[in-house]
Amino acid sequence: MKRILVLLLALAMIVTVFAACKKTPDPDPTPTTEPVVVDITDPDDEITTEPGDEITTEPGDEVTTEPPADVTTEAPTGDVTEAPDALTPDKMNKEQLVAYYNEAINKVRSDKPGYTRVEVLKINKLTTTFVGGALDGPLNKVVESQMPGNPETKTKNKGDSNVDHFYIDQQTSQVRASDVATATAKKEGDNYVITLTLGNETNPEKTMSSKYYRMFFIQTRKELLDSLAEDGLTAEVSNCLLTYKNGKSVITVNDKGQIIKAHGEFFVDADAKKAKLLIFNFDVLAYQSSTWDYDKFAW
Repeated sequence: MKRILVLLLALAMIVTVFAACKKTPDPDPTPTTEPVVVDITDPDDEITTEPGDEITTEPGDEVTTEPPADVTTEAPTGDVTEAPDALTPDKMNKEQLVAYYNEAINKVRSDKPGYTRVEVLKINKLTTTFVGGALDGPLNKVVESQMPGNPETKTKNKGDSNVDHFYIDQQTSQVRASDVATATAKKEGDNYVITLTLGNETNPEKTMSSKYYRMFFIQTRKELLDSLAEDGLTAEVSNCLLTYKNGKSVITVNDKGQIIKAHGEFFVDADAKKAKLLIFNFDVLAYQSSTWDYDKFAW
């Protein structure tokens, strides 16, 4: 009996010890903050809050905010690309200048201003292989009758049709940049002087494949021989070689892009083999120049 009592007492003590060692739970580490109520009815009061603070306003409270401070930005530094002004002829590249030239020529064709034209066609020299050039004198007289070299003047009134060509035989000037050997422009007072030059071309035809035809009124081999045949000098077209050379066009335009003066010129070497005059056969070489001057424009 005593033994049982002792066991019960021992068991009771063990239970008491474990009950005393029970762990108490840690408090919530997140602090609980009370809402901060601020009276900001006085605009002179200064409010300082810490990060995380919550500001609660009551209905009827007036909230005054200061306007944001002026923000000053620094001007950008470095190169600034600006839109370029409209190009003037003296600032254009070759392609642009040729396009400008075509536009100016075609404006004459479309707007039909009045002007005066002076044209000179001339055989500068003719030589033959006949008996030491014995026929050179008579032949020069023949070609001079066709091309005497005397200035021919024509006046065109404003609005007249283009029955007489202005530079070109076709309706529009279609000079290409690839045609042009050099293209320059310079300013003279309020005007611009544009100069285009062409290289050589052999046997040009009146088609748009010819650079001389795209810029000038030209004469083909057949047309030249047909004109000489009227005076008894004949040759086969296949035996004739025409070399157009040193073509140049100079136009002066005002600030409206209107031509107020123009000059065109080129030279032709005509080499005809086995030409015939009466019963005589020989080779002939002629040098021809053609010039045009236009002025007194009335737009």
